[in-house]
Amino acid sequence: MTATAQSMTLPPLGDGPEYEDQQIWLPQLIAQSMAAGSAAIKGRTFTRCRLEGPAVMLAAGGVHFDACDMGYAGGDARNLLLRPVGPEKVIGTIAFQDCTFRECSFYAVGFTGSPTFLDSFLQVLGGSGS
Repeated sequence: MTATAQSMTLPPLGDGPEYEDQQIWLPQLIAQSMAAGSAAIKGRTFTRCRLEGPAVMLAAGGVHFDACDMGYAGGDARNLLLRPVGPEKVIGTIAFQDCTFRECSFYAVGFTGSPTFLDSFLQVLGGSGS
């Protein structure tokens, strides 16, 4: 039995640095960034965008969230977070650096970063009660 592979073509998201009122599939965004020579999403601003996974976002520094819906947490904000085990790297994540998210919503996205980032994230979302 032979299966016929079908390719999926997605419209380009644009080079940024500003994204407004867009639906963004994060694997596509990082693929476009890597094709342009960068292994991270840097210096971008997202306003009222829906950012979709499945993905794990690595906040690599200078990442700010303003009035965002971080996604379904199943009653516990800690469900959105993954703590890195290694001291220097996190493989398989989508790294964001110096990016701002305003009034965005996240769907099927987990978050990771430094202990300071993770603690701040939990504090803003109300710890285990969100």
